[in-house]
Amino acid sequence: MKSSASMVPVSGRLPEDLYQWLSALPLEGATTFSDKMREAIATLKRLHDGGADYVGALTMHRDLSRSARDQLAALELQSGEHSEVVAAVLEHAPAFGAALQSAHVATLDDARLLEAQLVRRALQLAETLLRQMLTTEAAAYDPQVVRRHAGRLIELARAIPPLNQPQGD
Repeated sequence: MKSSASMVPVSGRLPEDLYQWLSALPLEGATTFSDKMREAIATLKRLHDGGADYVGALTMHRDLSRSARDQLAALELQSGEHSEVVAAVLEHAPAFGAALQSAHVATLDDARLLEAQLVRRALQLAETLLRQMLTTEAAAYDPQVVRRHAGRLIELARAIPPLNQPQGD
């Protein structure tokens, strides 16, 4: 955590298991226990204040998935394999969390805006996954993962009447 604010010494006691956990926790830019405490408290503050704006909440949600991202990067480096499917989910999942966390839903119009944002993201993810079905094998760790799980979605999509035709007269 980088801050230009003055530091205030704090003293407290932690249970042994929390101390051991935080001591071993890899946090970017935090090497000492004091650094880790500052970063942990800053993260807690972002959790509390993160609802104030979408970009701050998005940053926090991306940080929460950093461990998985780092592990996948190491695995991809070692194996030479890459998953566009996982990359798409890693892109969209934090955006869902950020939209929900930063939402201010005081009116029905606010709820409609949130709904539109969530639906837009969900359909962008669905479109990305459906593109993976255009070839016989998806660009994924398991090349059949999208086809194997998309059957009902495809069936439902086929049942939707064309958007330019009037419904049910």
